[in-house]
Amino acid sequence: MDEPLNDSGRSQAREAASFVKALRPEVIVSSDLSRAKETAQIVASYLEDVEMKVEPGIRERACGNAEGLTADEILKKFGFRMEMTSSSLDSVPGAESYEHFAQRVTETFNRLYEEHGKSKVLAVCHGGVMRTFYNEQINVVPLGMVFHNCSIITTVKENGRWSIVDRYKTDII
Repeated sequence: MDEPLNDSGRSQAREAASFVKALRPEVIVSSDLSRAKETAQIVASYLEDVEMKVEPGIRERACGNAEGLTADEILKKFGFRMEMTSSSLDSVPGAESYEHFAQRVTETFNRLYEEHGKSKVLAVCHGGVMRTFYNEQINVVPLGMVFHNCSIITTVKENGRWSIVDRYKTDII
């Protein structure tokens, strides 16, 4: 669902902006969902000479009939705990399959790399997108790893492989 960014999210974006500023991105690519676009605009306001683009390929996974439901409501209605990076959601009518989602995310990040080469690109996306990119391109997300709102993983791609350089607001619990 295209939920708007709330005041807490705006505050988190401003907090993350100081970390992002030190990274000196040249391009900000945002999901087309309004909360990501507003987050990108807030971060961009702390930067100079940064190009902004909207990229539907880093939109959160479509959850079909589970959209807008709480975890408890999903458990009661569909019989499983919601996880954006598993195939359990595939059984929900109208939901994007995990296979399609993972392919979309992977292809989008690889295309962005090809388009922007050595430029520093900040992708403003969603937790499911981050976890899927991590799972599919780096390594399986460690059990207990949490991506908080405005988490940042700094990556590089060398010899066709992505790797983590740094993390901000990710925890292992």
